[in-house]
Amino acid sequence: MDHMHSRKPIRSTALFVDYENLYQQTARYLQTHSDIHGQLADLLYSLRRYLLVRRRFRVVRGRAYADFEQYPEGLVIQRVLAEQGIEPCMIPSSLDAPSRQLQLTIDALQMLQTHPEVQTFVVVSGNLAYLPLIEHLRSHGRQVALLQLAPPSDLVHERLGDRLLLDPRPILEHAGLRQLLTHLPGGFATPTSTPSASLQSLADDPDALRALELIVEHFGRYEEIYLTPLLRKMSEALDEPDVEPKELINRLEAAGAIRLERRQGFPYDYTVLILHEEHPDVRRIRETLEQMPSLDTPTNRDLSHDDHVEDAAGEEPSAL
Repeated sequence: MDHMHSRKPIRSTALFVDYENLYQQTARYLQTHSDIHGQLADLLYSLRRYLLVRRRFRVVRGRAYADFEQYPEGLVIQRVLAEQGIEPCMIPSSLDAPSRQLQLTIDALQMLQTHPEVQTFVVVSGNLAYLPLIEHLRSHGRQVALLQLAPPSDLVHERLGDRLLLDPRPILEHAGLRQLLTHLPGGFATPTSTPSASLQSLADDPDALRALELIVEHFGRYEEIYLTPLLRKMSEALDEPDVEPKELINRLEAAGAIRLERRQGFPYDYTVLILHEEHPDVRRIRETLEQMPSLDTPTNRDLSHDDHVEDAAGEEPSAL
C-alpha cells in the first residue's frame, strides 16, 4: 500500500472566471441560447470536480465577473454561482471594455498578497489580456492553470506551454454538455490518458468517511448507484450542513473510494456511482457491516426504476 502515501497534497485554489467572456465563447458554438446559463453552471461545477479529482486542486475561493443585470435571469445566475461558492462580481457594461479584466486582475493580485494559503490560481477566459497576470502569479511560486473553450493560440502555447492549459473536453464531457462539445473546433492536443485515482485512506477526512459509510451501508448491494437519489439520501442523513453532498462525493472520488460514470438516458444522460471494492475503507466498512445483525435496508424499488426516471427526466443535467 505504498501508493496510499505517495499522492500529491490537495492545494487550496482560487478560481477566477471572466463570466462574460465565457458566455461569449459558449454562445458562439450553440444554436440556441435558451439554457446557456444553466449549462455554464454545470460547466463550472464540472471544472471544480475535475480540478479536485485530476489535479488535486480544491477551490476554496471563487469569483465570477460580468454585468449580470444585462441578462434577464441575472439574479438567478448570481444565486447559482453563490451556491457553488463562486462570488458574483458586478462589472457594469457602461464602463470601459477593459474594466472587467482590470478588476479580475486586481482581485487576483490582492489575493496573492493577503491569502498565502492559496497556492493555485485558475483563470477561465479566452482573453489574452490575462497572460501577464498568469505569468506574474507563476513567478511568485504559485501554480496556475488557464481554461479556454477555443483552441489556444500560438502565443498562449509559447508563453504558457501545454501543461498549464486545461483541455475543456473532459470537463464538458463530465458535465454532460455534448452539444457544446461537438461544436468546439479542432486544434486541441489529444488528451493523454489519466491514471485512475490511487487509493488514499479517509482517516483524515471524517466527513467523507461518514458519507462512504452511509453509501456502503444503504446502497452497497448495487453495482451501480444512481447519483440523484443518493445525494438526496445524503442530504437527509448527514449532519454536515457546511459541506455539500456533491463536495463529499468529489472527495471520495479523489481518494479512489468511488468512481463516477455517465450513462446515456432519455431525455438526459445521468450519472452513476460505483464503489471501488479494493479501497481499504470500503473493505473495512463492509467487514464491519457483515459482523452486525441484519438491518432493514432500502428495497431495489427504493433506488431503481422510480428514482432512475426522476434522475433521467427531472434533475439532470446537474452532473458532478
